[in-house]
Amino acid sequence: MEKSEYLVILTTPSRNDGVRLQIERAVGTHGKHRDLRLKQLPHIETAIQTLRDGIGDIVAMSAFDWANHDVDGLTIAGLLPRKEPTWVLVADDKPEYLKQGALVMCEHELLRRQTRRMRPDIVLETIDEVADRIGAGALVKELDDEDIWPWIEEQRLQGHLDGFIVPRAIHAGHRMKGRRHTLGLQRDQTENNRERFVPPPLHGFTLLVSRKGFPKASIKEMLDPSAELAYRLERALVESLEPSLRPIVGAYIEQRKISTFLKKASKDGDEALLTSLLDPNKKRGVFKSGPRVEMLIETLNSSGTVTAACERIVQPENSHLGMVNLLKEFMELLSVMTTDHEGTKRNIRGMPRSFMDPSPRLMDLDD
Repeated sequence: MEKSEYLVILTTPSRNDGVRLQIERAVGTHGKHRDLRLKQLPHIETAIQTLRDGIGDIVAMSAFDWANHDVDGLTIAGLLPRKEPTWVLVADDKPEYLKQGALVMCEHELLRRQTRRMRPDIVLETIDEVADRIGAGALVKELDDEDIWPWIEEQRLQGHLDGFIVPRAIHAGHRMKGRRHTLGLQRDQTENNRERFVPPPLHGFTLLVSRKGFPKASIKEMLDPSAELAYRLERALVESLEPSLRPIVGAYIEQRKISTFLKKASKDGDEALLTSLLDPNKKRGVFKSGPRVEMLIETLNSSGTVTAACERIVQPENSHLGMVNLLKEFMELLSVMTTDHEGTKRNIRGMPRSFMDPSPRLMDLDD
């Protein structure tokens, strides 16, 4: 009997990061063309060690697993297509239509600030604050990561909460009766000009990790080079930020077709975006063909009243330099906005008298 070659992909039970669901779908799709076998192990640490021991070919993991676990001697063979990284509000109504003073559970500081920017009246609580308010603190401490989200949904159904904000993967991984409202990347012109929610970086990536020397060509049909580019740039951006900034900075990088940008710019009447897409080497207004890489970054003060944000669109071959320049521009902007303006006696022509007077900083990240 002829033996057929097959690849063993190691994974774990769902860990609320979307990896398990995505690798299952990828194996179901690409398993039609070659023999792929999915093997479940109880923990990511066990999967990594099993890969090192040669019992398996690939481990599917999130970007956070790669950053937080010992991966010495391993390499990233590639990435699956990125899943939607935006977070969602689970509630009966859209965020604009929640009642005045609605109670919403949200653990992530960046999303809390972005929610206050959109709806300052919403009362935000952590899981522990919800539990203490309803007298369930001891019960919540005994729940694991898989049980806590059904419990939160049950509190919403009982009226103890009006909604809660979680990564999209958590909503997809649990059968929740509540409707999902995307806190999206684009400003929604139809919903009272809803502000966009630039998500926390590195969400939605599924990394395929292998031992060094693994033939990447054997799984090339599964891989998405644009997701790999976005991951590499986002990771470099995050690693360049001060640790104190990381919990309150949203960042998103994506490669898209130029036609997508042109449609959006034409729809919104964005002349600045249209101009940025022109080929600078042509005398006439000609759009240079090929994809573009869009980069977004923002942070807010704690009340959500002041935002510091930068964005940039570059060609893929200039993406790393574009990311470096974006970060430099963002940090310079942040420095100006968080520094008190000292008074000066120097008379600057064309500037109003008030410019020479001292003034407080525009934003305080820690207030």
